[in-house]
Amino acid sequence: MKKMKVLMATGMFFLAGMMFTACGAEGTEVQEQTAEQEVYQCPMDCEDGKTYEVEGQCPLCEMDLALVDA
Repeated sequence: MKKMKVLMATGMFFLAGMMFTACGAEGTEVQEQTAEQEVYQCPMDCEDGKTYEVEGQCPLCEMDLALVDA
């Protein structure tokens, strides 16, 4: 009887977890935010088109990274 209760409780937690992770509304917000993120790149193109998500300096030539037009 105790095993049955443990199995039922485990199954209920599993199903409840699936209900919360199956919701697709949160995923679309994350995709919209990443599409609007700014992208930076070295103006000398030292790294053959490599882009960065944060403003800073190029690790090779140490120039300030420039904002890339989308």
